[in-house]
Amino acid sequence: ETTSLGAQFVYPTKKSFSSIEKSFSYTDGKTYLEVSTEKEDDYIFFVFIFGNPSPRDEYYTDITTGTKRENNRTRTEAELNNQAFFLYHFQKELLYISNTQKKTTFEKMLKEKTENNFIIKTLFKNIDEFLEVLKECSSIKFSHIKDLFNTDSVQRQGLTDLTGTDAPDEFTVYAKYSKHKIENFIRVLSEGKQNNKLSSLVINGLNDSGFGIVYNTENFQQKIKFDCKKDENGKFDIAEVKNHLLNEIKK
Repeated sequence: ETTSLGAQFVYPTKKSFSSIEKSFSYTDGKTYLEVSTEKEDDYIFFVFIFGNPSPRDEYYTDITTGTKRENNRTRTEAELNNQAFFLYHFQKELLYISNTQKKTTFEKMLKEKTENNFIIKTLFKNIDEFLEVLKECSSIKFSHIKDLFNTDSVQRQGLTDLTGTDAPDEFTVYAKYSKHKIENFIRVLSEGKQNNKLSSLVINGLNDSGFGIVYNTENFQQKIKFDCKKDENGKFDIAEVKNHLLNEIKK
């Protein structure tokens, strides 16, 4: 958001979404979305129901008989048979996304509706999952390097030679690396954190799509699984999904 101090990153509050209507339509490329929102003091809940006019077959096929009849749906009509859910909890600063493929659409929609830039970062705690999607590393930050780079190590002597004094207790590396060039170093740092040689470790990078990803030993991506029934049209009950999410977040 932009404040009197200039542009800076802050966690959104209920006020951040004040300009968003209770229900509206939104188009992203060829995808048409009907969006509904529920604003409470603790959270805001978004529901996307969406579809695309293409692909479209010229015929409907009866799967029991194989018979066909002409598809009378026009090329600008779409069946809105897809759903996506987004729930942001203000106090816990936690965002749930049911469909990560709609993350970019969600960010674009929020920017257009609020005139603020929203950035959703994916945080990982499993180093293998993080390295699997990492394409470029942009910064590394960790603490208590004296425990990892002991006074007899080549690494610590290199830091001393670079700075002209004893290596610092904490520092941040801002440098771009491709994954294969720095993967071994990242694994060393991860092992150092697991062995309590580091008190914190945060690694920022980009995936193949250019989206920001974060390996953070304190905050991380977590998958939530729960069972929800679908109706005869294959759609989830919205109230049931929301209640399951709130119950998981409150744990």
